[in-house]
Amino acid sequence: MKNKSIAINVITWNDWQNTVVCLESILQSDYDNFDIILIDNNSEEKHIQKIKEWARNNIPVEDDEFNFNPNKTSKIIEIDKNFKIKDIGKKNIYLIKNKSNLGLTAGLNIGYKFSNEQSYDYISRVDCDFIITKQFLKKMVETLNEDKDIVAVSPKVKHAYLRDTIWWAGIKFNWFYLKFQRTMNLKKKRIYDNKSYSGLIETDGICGCCSFYRPEILKKVGYGDEEFFFGPEDTELSFRLKKFGKLIVNLDIFTFHKIATSTSISGWYERTYNETIGFLLLIKKTGSFLDKIIGYSYFLMRIPYFYVLMKLNIRNKEKVSGFFKGCVDFFLNKHLSRKKN
Repeated sequence: MKNKSIAINVITWNDWQNTVVCLESILQSDYDNFDIILIDNNSEEKHIQKIKEWARNNIPVEDDEFNFNPNKTSKIIEIDKNFKIKDIGKKNIYLIKNKSNLGLTAGLNIGYKFSNEQSYDYISRVDCDFIITKQFLKKMVETLNEDKDIVAVSPKVKHAYLRDTIWWAGIKFNWFYLKFQRTMNLKKKRIYDNKSYSGLIETDGICGCCSFYRPEILKKVGYGDEEFFFGPEDTELSFRLKKFGKLIVNLDIFTFHKIATSTSISGWYERTYNETIGFLLLIKKTGSFLDKIIGYSYFLMRIPYFYVLMKLNIRNKEKVSGFFKGCVDFFLNKHLSRKKN
């Protein structure tokens, strides 16, 4: 029996170094029926050329999970979103180049819709700062195959630079999560992997940056909400997905995440600005009336608090400025017309 076909969506923007490591790890998977849909959000041309050079085996990349394969036969094929793949599952890389930076969610939606039109059995998202293990694809497919009530699944995610520690292993949405989500600090409590983090568990939200979906459900919920430019689009999507079935974390398989590498590209101002708007949107779209009063008030009260910390050189100026501007633009509805050149 032929393995289920997978469309693996990888979105990139001005980050060829991480992208080629991610792509190399995918191509070295022990699974044999997939294609990579590489969505470029208007990167500088030099980044595209570097990725193509890697595909021609001219740029070796290595990681603890794999050795560089100098004999890759996969091709990068430039296409537009109306292209029709005649023979799916040949481990090709289909490159869709957007004419502007549409944002994470809108960029991914182009890939998701394209994947759905090609009739892949499953759609996956793997962000370009991830490294997957050889059995990742196989285990994700098995998880979906074994239970038709599962609509989406994510693996356990470990830190790429501290590989015995866990970055993500499922999440529980509650009043505290929605109203007091931290947007100014990426630090998390360090959790070491152990046998208690095993098996399948239900989660309130999938880890959007590394996930598998049933295409028909992804289409039914309307894909990602493009009002979210960057984060936490996966949380909002999870609320809609859960109406159709279970969200699962398979803790028996893991991937590695290079935390916050996008910050070195976009900068702290841009990241904090987008995340601030994102979490305010999350409260707006998923919270009750009381949730909105408490959540909005909390964000507004943080403005003078962070301003004082910035003046005392305790808080990064870019973060505080991004947070302040994000709050202002959200409440004035200026975020609706956001464009990134």
